[in-house]
Amino acid sequence: MYLFKHINSSMTKRASFYIIGILFILILGGWFAYERYWEYRVKEGAKALGYELNDEEVKYWVKRIRSYNKIDGFDEDIKEFVTQDKITFPPTDGFLFIGSSSIRLWQSLEEDMSPLKVINRGFGGAHTKHINRHKDKIVFPYKPKAIVFFCGTNDINGWNAPEDVFAEFENFFNSVKERLPKTMVFAISIQPSPSRFDQRPRQQKWNESVRNLAKKEANLVFIDVSPPMLSADNKPRPELYTEDSLHMNQEGYKIWTKLVRENLKEFFSDDFL
Repeated sequence: MYLFKHINSSMTKRASFYIIGILFILILGGWFAYERYWEYRVKEGAKALGYELNDEEVKYWVKRIRSYNKIDGFDEDIKEFVTQDKITFPPTDGFLFIGSSSIRLWQSLEEDMSPLKVINRGFGGAHTKHINRHKDKIVFPYKPKAIVFFCGTNDINGWNAPEDVFAEFENFFNSVKERLPKTMVFAISIQPSPSRFDQRPRQQKWNESVRNLAKKEANLVFIDVSPPMLSADNKPRPELYTEDSLHMNQEGYKIWTKLVRENLKEFFSDDFL
């Protein structure tokens, strides 16, 4: 009897070791498969843009793109907005400008959009999915008359497919349409910046998708800022950008100001009086 118990206990321990070993191998294998997936995604994305990356470059971009794509990467920025709102809550029926760094860095926004009551909720590096993650905190509470939206360039730079980026935007628009049916959305096109001009074909897929959606949706307006930001030979105008060739200087914002004001005025002329 003792021998039987001893053998049974020994077999149980051995089985436990086997199970732990198998689980370890599966986890390790899954991790390697995940790594290979990201490396393949980066290599194929680079090939589509005409680049051949070596192993070190692939590892660098895998690490960088993962940081771009972290869903909780901007939680601290949102906490600052929420804290700010607790101190001074923005006026309702205002005009919400939301998006990535081109919105955040629009320092003359209030002056450029005067006399409109504007709310700036831009946060640098944002992807559309980050806006969707936090819209209950930095969109819906304000009940804005209109939302001016600029996002997507970082998404595409993070090797996300234009179709997936557009799906995130459509998710955003549909949620606004459902919860704020009187609110209009004005989507600014992805502009042709010199540092990301190699991504232009993918950016244009997003632009065209939003343009086509706006043709079917009464509460969506597509603002194409690209034509005046291109030179006669269809290249980005470097004089509109800062030294990083990505973000706009005041000359670039003058173009945005003119086009955004024109489009807002068409629907909210009384607010400009």
